[in-house]
Amino acid sequence: MRSMKKSKILSRLILVTLLTIILAISGVFSAFGAGDPVYGDETNPAQAAITKRLLMPEGTHTPTASFTFVIAKKDYNGDTSTDALALMPAITSKTASFTQANLGTIASGIKDVRVETTSLFSGITFPNAGVYTYTITETANTYAIADATKESMAYSTGSYDVAVYVRDGVSGTYIYAIAATITVKDTDDQTVGDKVDPTPGDPAVEGDYSDMIFTNTYIRSHGGTNPEDPTHQALSISKVVAGDFANRQLPFTFSVTVTQPALVTGTATYKAYVVDQTNTVVTSAFNGTGMLTDTMGGYFPFTSGTARTINLKHNQKLVFIDTHVGTTYVASEAAIADYTASVSIVVDGGAPVVVSNPLPNTALSTSTRILGASMNSAAFTNTYKEVTPTGLDISNLPFVVLLLVSTGGLVALIAGKRRRGDEVVYH
Repeated sequence: MRSMKKSKILSRLILVTLLTIILAISGVFSAFGAGDPVYGDETNPAQAAITKRLLMPEGTHTPTASFTFVIAKKDYNGDTSTDALALMPAITSKTASFTQANLGTIASGIKDVRVETTSLFSGITFPNAGVYTYTITETANTYAIADATKESMAYSTGSYDVAVYVRDGVSGTYIYAIAATITVKDTDDQTVGDKVDPTPGDPAVEGDYSDMIFTNTYIRSHGGTNPEDPTHQALSISKVVAGDFANRQLPFTFSVTVTQPALVTGTATYKAYVVDQTNTVVTSAFNGTGMLTDTMGGYFPFTSGTARTINLKHNQKLVFIDTHVGTTYVASEAAIADYTASVSIVVDGGAPVVVSNPLPNTALSTSTRILGASMNSAAFTNTYKEVTPTGLDISNLPFVVLLLVSTGGLVALIAGKRRRGDEVVYH
């Protein structure tokens, strides 16, 4: 009986000990809250950095821009009093800068460029052990907009609380752990209260950045106002006919669709004019239906994602002036008898890409193309078939030659017989 009691008492003691250990461990983790902080030691203290993320439509050149982040004192060991905040070291604002050399990555028509600040707490001496909490936000309107009609920058409204856990070491205090918590969402896929890993990225690993991210969106428009100025023509779709007997008054029919970039909100409508070889607006009812007019003359409104039919004749071109950089377009030319089509495509001022039809009377499309920040064009050429002036179909020429040779031989044979018959009569 006594041994059984001792066994029960021992079991209870073991259970109590285990529960005590579990509670102690949970108390440690509750100090950090949900999620994992990042840890360090006296030799390699924990570090944190900010990632600046700049989103823009594909084809947009990365702007030369700098962005600033404020690191404000929040509390020391949970104490927000003036005396407690006075014990906290001030952290200098951090800056992240971009240049056109920052190319980023592209996915689904969106260019994603990221840079990282230097370590937030490097070189900072904390006077005492304890938990120092700072709030990090981005300063708005640090990028100077040169022309509000051509570009816009939407700033992050996100916010993070960063708790810095400081311990006493052999040579003074050091940062033992850092926990970064989302207090205001930067993007919709974040959740307030979640923790992120603020560890600076490894420069040797491509795409490795701190997860404490502030996201801005940059939109640029071509911003043209004068369709007769080639430098204002964001996209030109031109028509030229070739061949000695080509009809230069013949209308060639196109289906044209322009689609706004994914980052542009609402439904965009763009203006397109028809101009001649001197870049003079000549838009008329001949070119299509639904024409409107402004101070420059007739134009066609193109609603994003909606196809419009346009007719162009020799030396005419359809020009867009006010599209967003990153807009996509498709121009498809209908088949026309006796003409063979080709198109030379330029994107963002790059080298021309030529797409040709091997056969006449065949439709031709540019396929989906993007409008870069520089020149964009699709130059269609339709070549009329060769015509033989004699009226003979040159494809039948071998048979004609054989017929002529055969006829010549028959005439020679008849003439030879006639001469022999004449010789018999005279003898």
